Amino acid sequence: MPIEHADKWADFGLGGMVIAALFGFIWFLVREHRAERREWLDAFKIQSQQMIDVARESNDVTRALTSAVERQASRRRADDR
Repeated sequence: MPIEHADKWADFGLGGMVIAALFGFIWFLVREHRAERREWLDAFKIQSQQMIDVARESNDVTRALTSAVERQASRRRADDR
């Protein structure tokens, strides 16, 4: 962490302190951004799993309807003969 070494930057005067403060600020922003990205990734994983579950459920319903239509069509063909 750059803040721990602020006293070394103080040897360069006000400019050194400003640079140390900027390093500290950038370090803080990077740390916060990493935490936010972790939250985004977790939320994306949850949303993706929910979408997969819905797609599976929809596929199951479509398969059930397709088989019901096929059974009904085969019965009609058998009755027409």
